[in-house]
Amino acid sequence: MRVSIFGVLGITCLLAGIFFVVKQRNAVKKPTIAILQIASHMALDAARDGFMESVHAGLGDEYAFIIKNADGSVANAQTIAQGLVARSEVKGFFALGTPAAQALVQQETQRPIFFTAVTYPEKSGLAQKNVAGISDFFDLEKLVEFAHALVPEAKNIGVLYNPGSEVTQAEMHEIERACAAKNLTPVLIAGVTESDILGALKSSVRKIEVCVAPTDNTISSVMPAIAEICKKAHVPLIVADKTLVASGPLAGIGMDYYQLGFDAGLAAVKVFLEGCPVSEIGILNAEPEIAMNEAVFEELVQGGCNLKNN
Repeated sequence: MRVSIFGVLGITCLLAGIFFVVKQRNAVKKPTIAILQIASHMALDAARDGFMESVHAGLGDEYAFIIKNADGSVANAQTIAQGLVARSEVKGFFALGTPAAQALVQQETQRPIFFTAVTYPEKSGLAQKNVAGISDFFDLEKLVEFAHALVPEAKNIGVLYNPGSEVTQAEMHEIERACAAKNLTPVLIAGVTESDILGALKSSVRKIEVCVAPTDNTISSVMPAIAEICKKAHVPLIVADKTLVASGPLAGIGMDYYQLGFDAGLAAVKVFLEGCPVSEIGILNAEPEIAMNEAVFEELVQGGCNLKNN
């Protein structure tokens, strides 16, 4: 009798397991938006969160998300993009950062691709009919002017620079031209990897009176360490990304990346909910904003920096 009961229970459990597997296989998958992020740092994370909140507000639980991070590797981004494009349940994509957007555009020409945190979208090959997004470009002359206004006595300005990035190379040339107009001597602080950048900064920080950082994912990934090096040397650090000010720089002039992501999400809602063609949205630009870290300002002033808080 005992054996018979255990046998029935075993068969019941087996049938329940088979039923569950069949049900899962036959379940209709939710339409999905795949998010590909080139790296993880405050700006890109904020843009991702803004996008997801905007889409959720507009589409509710109808859509699911797949989130992938390439950990700063272009090769990883290309491999991940290939895998995402192969998934039939994915109805659209959101790319964070130029390499992520390029990887998806190279693989997908039909389904919608939305992006942000891309500085030169047209030059990066993103001007396609299935692509829409919001650029984070702004004239870097404003960054130099802002840095000079904060530290008017500065003569040598450090410029953090990633020679492995075409975007940062273009930004560096803009900064050099702006420095010449202000009679400032640019001191290039170059590094392809995070450790290279930190090492170069430690070697050069005593030669400069102020430091600026253009937008670059490698540089942004180690911003707290960069800010700490500059602060210990009493060198004001100004970044081209206001989101990063919370991680230690004195000030930032640039985009609100959460808002950029949120606005990209609004574009996705318009496409998926209203049927708006992606090509009608196209590539948009946003206006830069200024953020100050008052605690760092006070600390630098107490350390002997002659700063002007206009």
